[in-house]
Amino acid sequence: MGNLRNRLLKILLVLLALGAALFGGCILYLAITDPIQPPYRQYFYPILLAIYLSAIPFFTGLFYGYRFLCQTDSTAQETGTVVQTLRKIKICAITYGILFLLVIPFWIGLAEADDAPGAMFFGLLPICWAVLSYFWSYRYKNRLLQDRKS
Repeated sequence: MGNLRNRLLKILLVLLALGAALFGGCILYLAITDPIQPPYRQYFYPILLAIYLSAIPFFTGLFYGYRFLCQTDSTAQETGTVVQTLRKIKICAITYGILFLLVIPFWIGLAEADDAPGAMFFGLLPICWAVLSYFWSYRYKNRLLQDRKS
């Protein structure tokens, strides 16, 4: 059962990476072919820059997540390498969250310019994702270290 779950999670990670890459490509194509109107331009391009800069830790975190699943799939599980992989996932999540925290003022400005106050919550969603990833890796790392002690 655990082997099947790991395989499904690996497939899910690959599909998530492909979907994110496809979405990023579509957004870039639309940004190049259809220029943004002047009242929104000053807010949109910094947000777009942060999205593409955050793709680096996002895909790095997905890579280490896949690596983590491969490490937990093996029978001879070395706790040290798994903990290192979880630390790298945690660093990717922190970097991802910080990049989107820096862009929150632009999300607020875009929401005010468009008169859509709910739009700023879209800027908070990646931060929530980063916090959840951080706490998940922290929890799992502590569980591995406790299992190692006992």
